[in-house]
Amino acid sequence: MIRTVVVDDEMPAREELIYILQGFKNIDIIGEASHGMEALELNRKLKPDLVFLDIQMPKINGIDVARVILKESHIPLIVFVTAFEKYAVEAFDVNAIDYILKPISEDRLAKTMDKIVNNLGIDKDEYYAKLDKLLLDLNAKEMEFNKRISVYSNGKLIPLDTKDIIYATVEDKNTVIISKKGKFQINYTLGQLFNKLNSTSFFRSHKSYLINLDLIEVIEPWFNSTFNVKLKNVNEIIPVSRSQSKEFKKIMNIE
Repeated sequence: MIRTVVVDDEMPAREELIYILQGFKNIDIIGEASHGMEALELNRKLKPDLVFLDIQMPKINGIDVARVILKESHIPLIVFVTAFEKYAVEAFDVNAIDYILKPISEDRLAKTMDKIVNNLGIDKDEYYAKLDKLLLDLNAKEMEFNKRISVYSNGKLIPLDTKDIIYATVEDKNTVIISKKGKFQINYTLGQLFNKLNSTSFFRSHKSYLINLDLIEVIEPWFNSTFNVKLKNVNEIIPVSRSQSKEFKKIMNIE
């Protein structure tokens, strides 16, 4: 039996994949995770043979989860699941690492399972090298894709380099970006904006704030294990909520 973990932040998508996988006699679903940190915990605890890993997830996306897993003592086979073709096709095919596009087709999944069965006996070092190369290629593609974003100003669209974004917040139910070039409105929720930005540089510090980690000037410890952050080029103090403080401390190497 192939001991399998399914990771997806959307419960209906997770349940659908599990339901389809249960139709394969050689699959044993031993766990499911709703976010990246939970996926890492399950990998360490359960040591699965196979992980179906959604790419688009809040806090830490599937690509970053795979980067961490590749440095762990236990490295399972990984099948990436994505709704966005920009992550798929070329990089995955070139590196021979499997992926599935949403909505998931039973026929496509059957082909994937055939490939997985064949890969269970391959040289692990060869697989790790392919996975490492894939992550490097995806990082290059992600950086290029996320280099700029279009924002609104006086009814016109202005291309904005993402490195110039200081933080984003919500005002009157609208998402606004505060940047080195000024304040702009954008037609995304904060969650959608976060998924479009480079996840190594931006952090959802609070339900109402998304900050550029590269522009942090001062971090002030606050009450109940929270923090206040001063960013370069702006006067506003940005909160780090209690629910986000643990991850923030880890990212910023705060003891």
